[in-house]
Amino acid sequence: MTWKQARAEAVGLMAELPPLPRPWRIEDLCTSLAERRGRPLLLLELDLAALPFGLWYFDGERDHIISRAGTTGYHRDHIILHEICHMLAGHNTAQAASAGGGMASTVIEAALANPHTNAHEELAEAFATVVLKQARKRPPGGDFEQRASAVFGAT
Repeated sequence: MTWKQARAEAVGLMAELPPLPRPWRIEDLCTSLAERRGRPLLLLELDLAALPFGLWYFDGERDHIISRAGTTGYHRDHIILHEICHMLAGHNTAQAASAGGGMASTVIEAALANPHTNAHEELAEAFATVVLKQARKRPPGGDFEQRASAVFGAT
């Protein structure tokens, strides 16, 4: 999948989002999206080395979006939007067995049960970038943030 194809598909998926909140707050978007979908959407932070940066899974009743603890600002918003894309695109089809091992084991089970293709990841990156541009949310101007922005295609 080319960036152009991923971007076009991402723009199509944006139709499933409620209007973007002004001023921008990812939490407000998630609340509106949960209402639109008719089920709770929980934003959780987890300090787990095995967690790449984020993960979405559905437990049969609620959507869970997990981001790495300590991630803030533009980077956190990008991670959450990346996971929202996986959710809207239906990339995760298997539910974690959740044998009562706690949040960390549930997250790991969900990740193992739902491997993503490169095309899935390219779409999710494009989606997060397009939504943040639409929300006029720019990364902070620091050196690290500018390099991260260039990597994610948000320049």
